[in-house]
Amino acid sequence: MERPVEIKPQTLADWMKFIRFHPDLAERFMDCFWESQLESKGHLLSALKNIGNLGNTYIFGGWYGILAKLIEDSDDLSHSALVSIDIDPICDWVISNTYSKPTSIAPFTADMGSFNYSNAHIPDTVINTATEHVTQDTYDAWWDKIPEGTLYVLQGNNFWDDPEHIRCAHSMEEFKRINHCKDTQTEFSFPCGGPNNSEFSRFMVLGYK
Repeated sequence: MERPVEIKPQTLADWMKFIRFHPDLAERFMDCFWESQLESKGHLLSALKNIGNLGNTYIFGGWYGILAKLIEDSDDLSHSALVSIDIDPICDWVISNTYSKPTSIAPFTADMGSFNYSNAHIPDTVINTATEHVTQDTYDAWWDKIPEGTLYVLQGNNFWDDPEHIRCAHSMEEFKRINHCKDTQTEFSFPCGGPNNSEFSRFMVLGYK
């Protein structure tokens, strides 16, 4: 599977400018650009190329909106609404204050388990790349609110050593089981490099609920 991450020059310039002018947030912002982070986003974008039009798209655990911006910039993808949701309110501020040109990304602060979809923007696509960061109860509450027929893309890993990872999986089969994924169209796992030369596996599934 292809995994290129094409970054437009203006977007890269905006990210670098943000780091330059916000040193208090720079270290955390740069965590978005570890090789494993970019590789994960590359695999996800490659899988979505076969879909093309994502419609109303919701990204959960959207962090500083890097994935949302890559989707917005992609020549292979189109969307209607593009909403990036994170529980950390600073993420909303970062997205709103990073880009030099108007963006279609709508940042939103919420716990994914309590998020309710707008009647005006029923989801066509939901993306959750932070499944390891939430409890099973929170994930189940999030999953139950996704309408039937919605395209989902999920990522997680088996990197238990990170203290922020509270719901990892040992294998692809376990990942699918705890995330309620049946009749998936794409299943993919790939090795990633972690801190101190450690290695872990990242899992990705795509399907329709």
